[in-house]
Formats: sequence, structure tokens, C-alpha cells
Amino acid sequence: MTTPRNDNRDYIVFLGESTFPAGLAAIQRMTLMAKALLNDGFGVMVVCRKGGSRGKIIDFPSNGNFEGIEYVYTSGNILRPKNFLKRNLLKIKGIFGEFIYLYSFNKRNKITAAIISNHSAFHVFRYRIFSLIIGFPIILNFVEMASSMKGRERLLTKINDYIFDYGIIKIVDGALPISNKLVDYYRQYSPSKPYLKLPILCDFEKFDVAAYEESETIFMYSGAASYLELIDFLIIAFDQLTMQGDTIILQLILGGGEAELNRVKKRIGEALNKDHIRLTTNVPHKDIPKYYSMASALLIPLRPTVQDEARFPHKIGEYLAAGKPMITTGYGEINNYDFIDGENVLIADEYDPGDFADKMNFVINNPSVAKSIGIEGRQMGYKNFNYTNFGKDLRKYFAILKPDST
Repeated sequence: MTTPRNDNRDYIVFLGESTFPAGLAAIQRMTLMAKALLNDGFGVMVVCRKGGSRGKIIDFPSNGNFEGIEYVYTSGNILRPKNFLKRNLLKIKGIFGEFIYLYSFNKRNKITAAIISNHSAFHVFRYRIFSLIIGFPIILNFVEMASSMKGRERLLTKINDYIFDYGIIKIVDGALPISNKLVDYYRQYSPSKPYLKLPILCDFEKFDVAAYEESETIFMYSGAASYLELIDFLIIAFDQLTMQGDTIILQLILGGGEAELNRVKKRIGEALNKDHIRLTTNVPHKDIPKYYSMASALLIPLRPTVQDEARFPHKIGEYLAAGKPMITTGYGEINNYDFIDGENVLIADEYDPGDFADKMNFVINNPSVAKSIGIEGRQMGYKNFNYTNFGKDLRKYFAILKPDST
């Protein structure tokens, strides 16, 4: 491992992720936060304690620089070994290496703050100990309410989520909540701690790709195959459309493991309009803009649940950046920004497949109006979510944490 030279910049360290610079929503958010900070004169360092799973990451060195962002893997390995003993030895090596690296780094480049992206109560508590010994504040990248997330029913997971939501939230020095719901939650449990609401972030330039000449009406959804409830919702809505030849398509771009994808394939096979549904899997993030350019509309149903009220899906920013009309539902953060149905977005009245199908039919029957809605959506999104807008806000926030850091 190498430590960057002392260049007299304020440094922000990112902790808790394991696949940088490869990955989807979580890694993209971290990358864009880092780039916003770089634009405002900060130095940034991503410290990963362990490697990721094969198939989820590309080949890259264990320490280096990605788009100006310095990073290091303190286990020395970017891949998660299959061998049980080796895997756990590397985890231990990564934890000790993490502390030694942070201690050494702070001696050469003073750490202004560390931003933590992790749902493990143990690891955030460990970072709290590290920060007290070394001397830097820790800030929670607060994007989900763990206890409200589906698929986390195991007893140990429930215990972790309870400790995280009602205890860990109190020991960090600050937070970057992504939604009003999480702002209110943080203020309730840490009323004396400073926070900065940091919404979804997007690099709009990366989605400024050549327009695709549409010969089909393609409704596109991009997400994790584990969100089977949403995929089922979209298939039900799609089955309510009246097919016009072979020109109406539901395109699913999904990431996930073999078991999850097989469940999706089984569900597609049960659809009335199964011959009009296309599935593309595990698309590298760099190729996502090309796919979005082919869409007639981009789909993201939000549910009337605590989970969807608290989160703010990263793909909403990317959908807007693509300049294509977005079809969604009126729950959560959609209500807290300038989303206007029929002007810059299409919002179904309820979380109901029939209501959602009505908006899809609008795109089919009004293609020129739909295109205008997509263009207006991009302009609204650029104003509210382009990552370059947030460097100065982050600098002001870090000054509140450490007034002598700027």
C-alpha cells in the first residue's frame, strides 16, 4: 500500500464500501460525492478493507487513482477469495490494515472527515473507535432506513438493523440524509448533530449521448433482480397495454445472481405479453447511458411504504439525465422537488398497475409530447441533482464539523 504525498489539501476519506471503482448505485453515489469534493479543492481517498465478489467488479490494481479519486484496498486483494480460511484471514488483515492506513494517512494528510457508507452496526462502531483514536469526525451517508428494508428478516440482521437505527445513528458526528424522511428521523434521534440533506447525484454529461432513432416504443426499467415486487408490478401494468404489432416492448435491465434472475425469467414466462418482454442482465454501468438512449420512457414505480419514503433511488437522477420521460408514482421524495405531472415527469395517481398503465398508454399515444416531457425533466434534474452543484454545500458542512478546516 502507498500513502499519497502531503499536498496541503483538506482530505475527505470514504469508508465502508468494498468494490470501488466498480459498482452501481452505492458506488456511483460515493464517486459523485468524491468528484464534487474534488471540484471544490478537497483531496479524497476511498479506503476499502476487503475485496468484492467475482462477476461484480472489473480488474484493477489494489491501490491507484480513478477519475482523480485515490483509493486503496487494505487487504491487498480486490477479489473476495472462495476459500473460507483465506477469505476470513484477509478480512482480519483488512481491518487492521485499515486502522494502520488511516493513522498513517492522517499524519501526512490531515483527515477533515470520514464519510461512512455501511449498514453494519459493528463496522460503524469500529469506525467510531478509529476516529476517536486518530482524531477525525465520522459522517453517515444516510440513504436507507435499514429496519424498513425488505429481505432483511434473519434474526441477526434484525438485531443489527435495530441497533443501527436506534443506536448507531446517535454516535456519528453528522449525517448526509438523502430524503426528508431521513432528515426528520436523524433530527429526532440526534437533535444536536449537524446534517446536510444530500439528494441523488448524477453526472449529466455522461448521459449526453446521441439520440436513438426509435422504431419501437420501449418501456425500460433498470434495477436489481431482487426487487421482484416492482418487476411483477411492471409486468402486470405492461400486460394491460394493448399490443400494436411487435412495436411495444418492456425492456428489463437487471443486475443480480443466478437464482434471482431465474425467478425473474420464470415470472416473465407467466406474462400475457411475454413475447414483448426483453431481459438484459448485469450491464456495466458505463453502458447504461447507451441503453437509456433507446428508451421511449423510463420506469420507476415507488411504493407507499416507509422504505420508499425514506430512500431516493439513484436511477431517478440517471433517468432524468437521459432526457427521456420518466413514469413514476407520487410517493417519497418525488413530492419534495419540482416534479410536475405532464410537464417534466409522468406520475401515476396511485401505486396501482392500472394507473401506471394509463401513463404508459399516454406515451404510446402522444410520442411528441412524451419527448418534450423528457427534455423538461432533464432540465429540472440538472438544476437539482447534477453533482457539480454540491461541492460548496459540502465544504460549508465540513466547516461546521471542524471550523478550523477551511
